[in-house]
Amino acid sequence: MKIGRAIVYFLVVLSLIWTLFPIYWVTATSFKPNTEVITKPPTWIPRNPTLEHYYRLFAEEHFHIYILNTAIVSIGSTILALLLGAPASYAVARHRISKTAGRSFLAWNLIVRMFPPIVLAIPIFTVFRQAGLINTRAGLILAYQVYSLPYAIWLLHGFFREIPHELEEAAMVDGASILTVFTKIALPLAIPGIVTTAILTIIQTWNEFLYALIFIYSQEKMTITVQIAGYIQEFKIEWGLLASSGLISSLPVLALSAAIQKYFTQGLAAGRGIKG
Repeated sequence: MKIGRAIVYFLVVLSLIWTLFPIYWVTATSFKPNTEVITKPPTWIPRNPTLEHYYRLFAEEHFHIYILNTAIVSIGSTILALLLGAPASYAVARHRISKTAGRSFLAWNLIVRMFPPIVLAIPIFTVFRQAGLINTRAGLILAYQVYSLPYAIWLLHGFFREIPHELEEAAMVDGASILTVFTKIALPLAIPGIVTTAILTIIQTWNEFLYALIFIYSQEKMTITVQIAGYIQEFKIEWGLLASSGLISSLPVLALSAAIQKYFTQGLAAGRGIKG
């Protein structure tokens, strides 16, 4: 038993090192001066810590603009996906449409999610160019719906299915309309699932690169991922800016990731409580 427990602890520590070391290395690199970043052998701890890269990010690169753009696009895309996905997933879960149509609808959403992003980039770009949505945040928010909306529908569908029919049938017997049942009963009971879906969708859009690169070309509307990629240039790599910008851009995602488990637990507990 002691040997088995020691092996388990060793594997846990090894996995933690494997997971956390890249974060440590990016953090350490962000505080190293340029001359120390490329030294051989590398320094594990910065010898001359500096805030030069962070100063350049906000004073010269105006990195806060890219953070704001990414936040607007991610939150806007998430809100739109929830506004469209919640009614759609509820209709399918409660068979407000035929079972065959509902299954076909879910299958089509899954197929769209399986497409490589580049496959749909050209037709979307053609439509957006004619509609004047190229190089706009609104256009990027709409483009993200190609993957955010099916994702939201599939996640919310499972949560709405957990709600007992009896609660809705009782409300309809009392004279409540379908819209009232949806807004007053189904949505409040599915709040843990909605929050979980929102967090996962924000993370997905926050890290998106390809569509942001294709549909946005103005510097003042650029997102974080595209700007970070710009620090990898033809003849040099701005390692300090790359590390500091990567660390800053990952902080919101890490914070949301830490909150995900709590909302997943709440969602499962809510489902069990409703059934009971």
